[in-house]
Amino acid sequence: LRDSKIPTSILPLPQWRKATSLITRRYATQKLIEYVKQHNVELIHTSDSWFNPYILEVKKHLNLPVISHVRNILNPSQVTKYGFDRMDYIIAISDEYRLHLVECGVDKAKIDVILNCVDTSIFHPKDEMQDSRSNPLVVGIVGRIEPFKQQKEFVEIASKVYQQIQDVHFHIIGGTLDSPEHLQYENEVWKMVSNYGLEDVIDFVGYRNDMPCAMRELDVLVTLSAGSVIAEAMASGKPVIGTKIGSTADMIVDGKVGWVIPSDAVSSIVDKIVQLVCDRELCEQMGIAARKHAVETFSIETHVQKVQDVYEKLLDML
Repeated sequence: LRDSKIPTSILPLPQWRKATSLITRRYATQKLIEYVKQHNVELIHTSDSWFNPYILEVKKHLNLPVISHVRNILNPSQVTKYGFDRMDYIIAISDEYRLHLVECGVDKAKIDVILNCVDTSIFHPKDEMQDSRSNPLVVGIVGRIEPFKQQKEFVEIASKVYQQIQDVHFHIIGGTLDSPEHLQYENEVWKMVSNYGLEDVIDFVGYRNDMPCAMRELDVLVTLSAGSVIAEAMASGKPVIGTKIGSTADMIVDGKVGWVIPSDAVSSIVDKIVQLVCDRELCEQMGIAARKHAVETFSIETHVQKVQDVYEKLLDML
């Protein structure tokens, strides 16, 4: 941001609801208000609900419009707890999240859905298209190894696919937090791989800081938890098979760039992977369509324009 000549400051904001933050949050709030006044800020946008109490304090003192991003499903108590009902505007990353907010009592007129974006200049297909149909199809799942990402279910899927066809390989991409819960889950995933005898079929790739390259190593992405990886995979020219959760249904054009499968239909995911293994031409066609869809729908330029439109609409209303 600073290299782009955008004025940037870092203000420590302790977690609002921690008892140990009762004094420090008051000081942090005052510093934030002073900063807003000093720089003649006209609108505040937070990308994380944890900071909603801070921007609502600024709104109360300076009467400025505030916007918050919603990146997960919220229940009624969370909507109240984080003050979403008091926001001037809300950006949700999926229609499902928007509907949950409306069900929790938030005025639908002040919610816009803006999907996540991806840098299509970094995430892109291989520079040279090469015929890899003689190689095993590589299917991957991306995310921190934890119950929410459902790597155990992915191993189950891999086992069922491999029982039907062996011309396939699987990548589990992601690291593990150093906590008892996460380490135990990782051990359970490894044990499943061993029990199924898939040590030579499933690779634990680990944490990657070169995700564009990691995506290009795949032929297909499976996601059981939604997220930005869908846009990254499609920008990389990969079809995506996802379950109907979060923003998945908003991002995947079912049957064209991949498939959206009911969350409890593991067998359907198995069938789709087998179909792509057996029909490499379909896999390539879906990958080409996925790249085109990503450029048209998930580019940074498109995302920025939509967010800017929200800013201008809100400022015009006030």
